[in-house]
Amino acid sequence: MRRPSMRTVTALAVAAVFGLAALPAESATAATSRAALPACPLSALAKAQHPVQITAWHALTQANATALQAATDQFNSSQSQVHVTLVNQPQYNDTQEKFVAGLSTGDLPDVAQIQDTGLQQMIDTHAILPVQSCINADHYSSQLSDFIPRTLSYWTVKGVLYGMPFNVSNPVFFYNKTAFQKAGLDPNSPPQTLNQVMVDAQKLKASGAVTQAGYGLKTDPSDLEEWVAKAGEAYVNNGNGRQARATTAIFDATAAKQVFAWMSKMVSSGLAVVNNDQNTEAYNNLLGIGNGNQAMTIDSSATLGTITQLLNSGQYPNVNLGVGAMPGPSGPGGVLVGGAAFYIVNKSSPAKQAAAWEYLKFLDSPQTQATFGAATGYVPIRKSSVTLPAMQQLWAKIPGYKVAYDQLVTGPSNTATAGPVIGDYQGVRDAVRNAEEAMFSNGVKSNTALAQAVKNATAAIQAYNARVG
Repeated sequence: MRRPSMRTVTALAVAAVFGLAALPAESATAATSRAALPACPLSALAKAQHPVQITAWHALTQANATALQAATDQFNSSQSQVHVTLVNQPQYNDTQEKFVAGLSTGDLPDVAQIQDTGLQQMIDTHAILPVQSCINADHYSSQLSDFIPRTLSYWTVKGVLYGMPFNVSNPVFFYNKTAFQKAGLDPNSPPQTLNQVMVDAQKLKASGAVTQAGYGLKTDPSDLEEWVAKAGEAYVNNGNGRQARATTAIFDATAAKQVFAWMSKMVSSGLAVVNNDQNTEAYNNLLGIGNGNQAMTIDSSATLGTITQLLNSGQYPNVNLGVGAMPGPSGPGGVLVGGAAFYIVNKSSPAKQAAAWEYLKFLDSPQTQATFGAATGYVPIRKSSVTLPAMQQLWAKIPGYKVAYDQLVTGPSNTATAGPVIGDYQGVRDAVRNAEEAMFSNGVKSNTALAQAVKNATAAIQAYNARVG
């Protein structure tokens, strides 16, 4: 089948993000896997006038943005062929929406940092050069054995690596060791199961070590994805959307039923306070630890750099922060890869595409990954990075920074831990969040709420597929 025209692709992409009607198109995943990959124009860089100027969009903030700028400055000064200008977008979702809108206006970067959940939509735009093309052309495959396998698995569909993983994170357990000591708990033994979280929350509240509740429960739908993956269960059908495009949500199995029941009991018994995961309230669970309202929560390891800055400033003298592995169901799985990847835009000139590849190789070099990880809390995705002084010194000083790395190299690399590939990922997450809120605010039974989440998530998936492919 012929590739759709640019006009059709634009309509499809805009429809995917903004919910407009569009004509059906062939799955880009299927088309790419059957045909030869597009060429990566490496030779164009040598023929171009130097330096080749490229623009990279990103959505990092605070300590993370500072670290990316430092890495980019180092790249720019290390050679004379390429110069990268960073352009910050407010949030990941803003970056993706602006990218899709740019398919019509022509306002596109040469490199775009897109969050993990945007994989299927980026494939469906037909506007990216798969990094697999450049890996093949540059004989870079030998380097891939040094990458944490799960970081490559996430952005690989049917043997094609589409985005270059860069800032990788996963959820960790944050707790206040000072409050644990006051409650008679071992400050060096954070809970490993959800049941133990409940037991510790009871002791924290009963002892007066917290002013509201033992646990800050953030309404982040990604946590459910992680718990399902830890249990070794798929989130959507068709091999988690990797054997074929996902059509149905299937996360209403054993793990999710246990998790929804646990969340419901934690909130109804006053052992957890609900924290919204959106907008200005997104960090209330962490601030709750700082002000003593609660003593435990789950959040991204990518917040560690900023948290460390705040703690070092002396604003929270009553917090001795502990970091542990994410408690949850046991099973033949593990945590998922979170964070983002950089995509090469195929609407740019051949020289700019080749320049983008040079930049991405630099960002994923062992030294850059070590330096960036030490400054932010993101997980270095190169195995050799963790042997370098930047990471070794950090882990020795603050062992909590090592937790996320250990989680990513623990457990198998399989369908569950590769993570789901979903077109309307936001719609699926909205369905889960709405179900949780109905359970917390309206007293909806946990099994009923979960069933509604799966039903609405499936509807979102199928509506996207009807528009796009």
